[in-house]
Amino acid sequence: MRAKVRSEVERLAGRVAQDVFAGWERAALSRAVAAAHDGERARLVREVVEHTGGQAARAARAAVEEARGRELERAAAEAVAAELAARLAEHEGLVHALASDATEEALLAARPELLRAVREEVAKAYAEATPPVIEVSLRRRPARRVRDATHRALPELLTALHARCHVLLVGPAGTGKSMLAKHAADALGLELQALSLGPTTPMSKVFGYFDAHGHYHDTPFRRAFEHGGLMLLDELDNGHPGLLGELNQALALRTCAFADGMVSAHEDFRLVATGNTYGHGGDHQYVGRQALDAATLDRFVVIDVPIDQRLEYRLVLAGAPSRREEARALLKEVRRLRAVAAEKRLPLTFSPRAGIDGARLLEAGATLAQALAWRVTRGLSAAHRSALGLDAPGRATQPRATQPRAAEPQDARPESFG
Repeated sequence: MRAKVRSEVERLAGRVAQDVFAGWERAALSRAVAAAHDGERARLVREVVEHTGGQAARAARAAVEEARGRELERAAAEAVAAELAARLAEHEGLVHALASDATEEALLAARPELLRAVREEVAKAYAEATPPVIEVSLRRRPARRVRDATHRALPELLTALHARCHVLLVGPAGTGKSMLAKHAADALGLELQALSLGPTTPMSKVFGYFDAHGHYHDTPFRRAFEHGGLMLLDELDNGHPGLLGELNQALALRTCAFADGMVSAHEDFRLVATGNTYGHGGDHQYVGRQALDAATLDRFVVIDVPIDQRLEYRLVLAGAPSRREEARALLKEVRRLRAVAAEKRLPLTFSPRAGIDGARLLEAGATLAQALAWRVTRGLSAAHRSALGLDAPGRATQPRATQPRAAEPQDARPESFG
């Protein structure tokens, strides 16, 4: 995996260096030619006049004599122009030589700045292509390393969890909230338990139940609460208010009434909830979200989880390792649509998942046009397509699709977003 990433980075670094050098070379050559031309123009003009003054006069007189009965002035002008052109051609080589020397001097003078620019671009490319290794050091806990591509909000989440606070992660769909909880569990050395809430989630799915034979069945929440672990409650703002009210006691007193009796929370019990809203009800995008009770909200520390664009970039490129240029084009279009939807307050979501899934389609052999149509722009109304500029003249073929091709199995797999 790392060897493959390094190979890609080295290839990218070579291309970046070549592009940067070409840019400097063009700029230096332009400056050198201009300087050579400005410095030599006056002298060359004087030399041409000195060498051609008499000859031009003789040529004019000869033309006049030979052109009797014709347009005498026009013939004279053509003769003079021909003589001047011949003399200027003799000095053309001198101009090129001067320009070449000046170009070489300009490039030598610019070499330190050129190398600095190349190093900066290569370092930037390497940082984007290589997931950082995060070392987590918390008081009274051994240091641990998280090697996966992580969201930039991870340190904030770990600080809140280490303080034994319950955390509500709030952000748009697909920003990586669920994945962030998983990385936090890995960093803390805790087992992850997860449950997604909805309006009809029954109490038994959280607190357990007895079957007809009298056997108690526990739940992910019970296991994390009693034995330690990180409990992920996905879509908290989609849960039933009655169910959330039953959780208040467990969150506040760390004691919970399960179906088989009272249980005290383990020292290593941690809880992370996710939501698309701050618990004040639905909005123009998340119309079905519940307004959460103030008593429930008061149990949580709230951390914002916006889109981490560097993480999004890494995961999209990891999804299509053999078609990176098309993956970049796909991501660029997703971000354009996201910006337009936000600016016009359209009830549309273009989350990082769209780019990640689209990249997987590319790697599987889909064309760029197919990946966009299947995963990014599917189901849009005519009004929304018009508002997003998808039906504008010239966009029918942009971005251009490529021919599908079979994808080879890859070791690098992007994680799912939540």
